[in-house]
Amino acid sequence: MMRHSNQHAGLLRAFFGLASLEGLLTLAQLLNLPGGLSAGRLLLIAPAALLTLACLWALLRSWRRPDEVQRQATRLADGLRGHWAYWGLLGLCGLVCLAGIYTLLLSWKDDDPYVISYLIRLAPFVLWATLLSAQGAVVLRWLRYGDDERIYAGWQVAVSAGLIALVLLLLLSAWMAWTKIGLAPDIVAWGDPGVPILPGQIAAALAITAAVGLSGNLAIVRLRKSGLGARGLGPGGIDLLACLCLWGVAVWRWGAEPIRPSYFSPTPVPPNQEYYPYSDAAIYDSSAQSLLAGYGLGDVVRPLYSAFLALAQGVSGIGYQKALAWQIPLLALIPPLMYLLGKTLHNRLSGIFVGLLAVLHESNSISLADVANVSHAKLLMSDLPATLGVLAITAVIVLWMAGPRSRKVYPLLAGGILALATLVRAQIMSLLPVLLVAVWMGSRRDRRVWINLSLLAGGFLAAMLPWLWRNWQVSGRIALSEASQTSQIGLIGQRYSLVLDEEGGRRLPGESDDAYTRRMIGSALRFVREHPAETARFQAGHFLHNQVATLLVLPSDFPLANFLTEYTNGMLLKQDPNAPAVWERCCSLHAYVKNSGYWSDWDGEVPAQYGLPLLASLVLLATGIGTAWSRGRGAGLLPLAVNAAYSLSNALVRNSGWRFNLPVDWVGYLYYAIGLAQLCLWGLAFFRNKEASLDSGALKVEIERSGTPSILWRQAALVGIVFFAISAAIPLAELAIPERYREVDVQAIIANLQEKGIDSRGLATFLSQDGAQAMVGRGMYPRYHLAGQGEPGSGWPSYAPRDYGRLGFYLIGPERRQVILRTPEAPDYFPNASDVLVLGCSEGDYLDADVVVVMAPSPVILVRSPLEKLACPGS
Repeated sequence: MMRHSNQHAGLLRAFFGLASLEGLLTLAQLLNLPGGLSAGRLLLIAPAALLTLACLWALLRSWRRPDEVQRQATRLADGLRGHWAYWGLLGLCGLVCLAGIYTLLLSWKDDDPYVISYLIRLAPFVLWATLLSAQGAVVLRWLRYGDDERIYAGWQVAVSAGLIALVLLLLLSAWMAWTKIGLAPDIVAWGDPGVPILPGQIAAALAITAAVGLSGNLAIVRLRKSGLGARGLGPGGIDLLACLCLWGVAVWRWGAEPIRPSYFSPTPVPPNQEYYPYSDAAIYDSSAQSLLAGYGLGDVVRPLYSAFLALAQGVSGIGYQKALAWQIPLLALIPPLMYLLGKTLHNRLSGIFVGLLAVLHESNSISLADVANVSHAKLLMSDLPATLGVLAITAVIVLWMAGPRSRKVYPLLAGGILALATLVRAQIMSLLPVLLVAVWMGSRRDRRVWINLSLLAGGFLAAMLPWLWRNWQVSGRIALSEASQTSQIGLIGQRYSLVLDEEGGRRLPGESDDAYTRRMIGSALRFVREHPAETARFQAGHFLHNQVATLLVLPSDFPLANFLTEYTNGMLLKQDPNAPAVWERCCSLHAYVKNSGYWSDWDGEVPAQYGLPLLASLVLLATGIGTAWSRGRGAGLLPLAVNAAYSLSNALVRNSGWRFNLPVDWVGYLYYAIGLAQLCLWGLAFFRNKEASLDSGALKVEIERSGTPSILWRQAALVGIVFFAISAAIPLAELAIPERYREVDVQAIIANLQEKGIDSRGLATFLSQDGAQAMVGRGMYPRYHLAGQGEPGSGWPSYAPRDYGRLGFYLIGPERRQVILRTPEAPDYFPNASDVLVLGCSEGDYLDADVVVVMAPSPVILVRSPLEKLACPGS
């Protein structure tokens, strides 16, 4: 007891000693402020001087009357035995500390001289109060528990690994700041960062996670008291319930976000005022429409995704919203997969935390569609499905490494998912080396390396062979996709240059695929030989830019400080009362993106005011990496390796950022969430004086039960058959779906036009001219634009700006063709996906229509205006 009393007295003595020193420094700062000893200055100095004297008096008294101080310290320690007193005082210290930090940030961020003049005078007081509150929290903890500490067991590996990771991250950051590699924009394909998650959203997700954890613990306690604990859900049931809840929240939250106009879903226009896909999104959907019309996918670049869109619209009907009704529930599997990763690499609360962050991240993406270049769940784009595939592969391998003996078919599962994901985006094939290394690491101890590698290869081949056979039948080659391979090779040939030469990647007239491929590869190899340093520079730059894009998903600013800045400016300067609300100006999602500058032609310079939040993110990332390593070793670093491999594949085609980094930008907030959760656990363990368990969710090697076969052949065969069936369904659908327009008699339709006032004989004469065509098919994505209006980008002549009003649409049938019908007004009737007959003149990359017949139950005829006579140019 005497020893504890002496310790308590020593704590108080140290507290008052530090407080006295800080008080003297505060007085020195106040006296050093410019302006002399005015009356206002004396009013500031007086309370600081009185408090400093009080601290000095308490310090001297602790030396002169140690017995009395010991009694008071013991009395205070006894008072802290009560939970409400202890945790209430700790909460008060925490609030004062947070308020002080944000006030200091306010003085750092505000650039108004009038406001700064006040903040500079308050800063010494605020800093002192912040330090006193932090010191007070530590003193309260030691007064309650003394030096009886058993809370650091198992921390050493995580802390050491985290420190190593932090040092490496800081060294890399310093090198990038010095060389500008990864920061200074490259001449080509230098995309914006990913969509951010706001600090307030992180705090809300953390609070919800804490509430879920507390409620779960209370429920377990009650179940045990009632004797029902043994009949509870169990670990598997808890995981299933958590996954279902996260999936349901994601479906609800993403579905509630309205669609906003973006490049891939332009603003609705007449005649239907509907959202339609555009650019890449229209390419994927048009392949799906071609399959539904019975003409196959064609030379498709995302076969599995286009097949999925075909399935969704084949069952529910053709339309943008009907496709989203299938897509959102599918993509809502992303948060549950994030939960499984977080749970396996850390614990279930971390899994819930990172799952909620995934929901918020995607919700932000949908909300920012009209502000930043993003791809999200409400676009018909392959980026989020690719993210789902990469996440599923990573989660399966991590779960397998957590229990390789009880999850023997997981390598087969990973191989099959890899193949299917590759059919969504061929670039995912770059993860194969990482998977091979991971399977080798997970197998080397039990000498099953070749078996597991064979399972991985078997799953991949089972899902890939049907598609490769289909391509061989269509083109005579074994290839993933002619279009995607040729376009990627063309990009390399075009981008491996000292200057951006868009013409350098174009085909020569009459050039075959083989000749084009050889020429592009030869051009790239020649550039690498002649400019090795430049090649290494831009490849390293794009690789590191992807890492910067991943980092900027995390908080890079403190919106609460912005709020305080805006609020104080509004109070002191009496800003325009008609201006937007303070919160909208400073702290909303749109204001965050607008004010930061990272999403609007960022030049690579990081303003000083963003240094502290970025440093905080690096610390939490390093903590998460160290924690994951301490628990899972190689499995803990697998997401990091996946990110590196995928980023490298982007860098090799001189590409980075934007939606191209989306499939792996979840890696950043996965480690961030683990790091923040672990720091919270360490803090809670410190103030509760209870060891923070490192076993919950840790990776464990399970002991194989006797009698279990080395390979579950029936399970493996079933999984392989499922993957084979999914892949084989695509070519089977191409064979099984009949051609929609095979029985359409074009001549009969033309003859019937006579009844509608159209000269059928004139049409027949017109069609005999060179360049004249009659085409039948499905009219997709009808958009009407006035003269001078249109959609940006190239490759879609139907919607390009022109100097006349016109209706543009995409015809899908025996042939795919862009169509333009000149007309001063939008037609009254032209539903999307209508069966149409088009009569017009070929103008190279589009068909200039003279007559369009919408083959509704009562045909609607649209005629070019003005139309002097049916004739093609040059006839």
